[in-house]
Amino acid sequence: MKFLKPLRRILPILATSFVLAMIVWVSSVTSQDPNEVVTYGTPVQVSILGQNPDLVITEQSARSVVITVRAPRSVHTQLARNLSLVTARINLSGLTAGTYELTPEVNIDLRPTQLTEITPEKITLTLEQMATADFEINLFRTGNLPVGYEAGQPVLSATQVQVVGPQSSLNEVMDVVATIDINNATSTITRTLDLRAMDRRGNVVDGITLNPRTITVELPIKQLAGYRNVFVKIVTTGTIAQGYHLTGLVVTPPNLTIYSSNPALVGSLPSFLETAPVNLNGARESFTINVPLQVQDGIVIIGASEVNVAVSIEAIQSSIQFIGIPVEIINLGPRMRATISPERVDIYLSGPLSLLENLTTDSIHVVLDLQDRAPGTYQIAPTVTLLDDELRLDSVLPGTIEVTITQ
Repeated sequence: MKFLKPLRRILPILATSFVLAMIVWVSSVTSQDPNEVVTYGTPVQVSILGQNPDLVITEQSARSVVITVRAPRSVHTQLARNLSLVTARINLSGLTAGTYELTPEVNIDLRPTQLTEITPEKITLTLEQMATADFEINLFRTGNLPVGYEAGQPVLSATQVQVVGPQSSLNEVMDVVATIDINNATSTITRTLDLRAMDRRGNVVDGITLNPRTITVELPIKQLAGYRNVFVKIVTTGTIAQGYHLTGLVVTPPNLTIYSSNPALVGSLPSFLETAPVNLNGARESFTINVPLQVQDGIVIIGASEVNVAVSIEAIQSSIQFIGIPVEIINLGPRMRATISPERVDIYLSGPLSLLENLTTDSIHVVLDLQDRAPGTYQIAPTVTLLDDELRLDSVLPGTIEVTITQ
């Protein structure tokens, strides 16, 4: 036992040396990788665990948290690169309907780390019991049918809808509606329509599920007895001016509804009504005119008894060639002489036939402008002047003329 006495004397020295060595090692490591406190700007999404499937979250004060972490600089570098190493969750296991203030559980899959702050510290949420209710589907119509038509009884693919959601939301539902537009319909309508749950103020109730979400509606549309749809036939007289042609006749409206207290009379009529004759004699330009309709006794036109007829007229287009038109030199400087080659050109024109038929070479001027030209040889394009804006210059051959200017 004598050997233990020296050991007892040096044991405190050994312990002190070990502690000092640990302090030196920790200090060395800390100086190379110092601890830092960092608040991460990217929020961490909070996941929900253990929720009873018969309950639904109707209110939640926050869906993410911001964390502040104390850790070595190297750990912060890793977290900044991959924030998915941080998870946050709220456990709802065992909770019933009600409002709760819960602390998010945050886990960081890196060490060493110290979570110093979570914002917000608490999350308030409300759990409500899921409920189900059945509602009759109400069909609303918008728009108006044309005169002489009526809608029959609609056929719906479903007459009831199941509404599923929180009890508080179901309490707001007053009606489930579908809306069909019948504006100007003249035949049976078949549409697939969205269903909407509405509250007493006419607003759509959110946060609920409808089953089914859509329905198919067939709405019969038929014409009443004594009414009939007919188209308008334009009647013309006379011929337009020579050198022009008719490019269009448009009537507005193109269709009309007629009525008679005698349905047999309406049924015996042709499928059109004729206009009073539209006079085209000698016309050279487009015009519009209101004309009455020719209607036999006992027939009433629903709406205006006149229609608007738009007549479109254009000149017949053609082309012509003039050979050997002389080229005129203008703006040649004083005491200068010019020779050109060639001295004549061929001109190709197009335009209304009525103008081309009366066109002569006197109506065409081909000039070569030598303004500010010094002695020398030039290649210049001639300018063609036409006396009528409706004529179009198609080509000049040749397109350039060689000019030699001397003193």
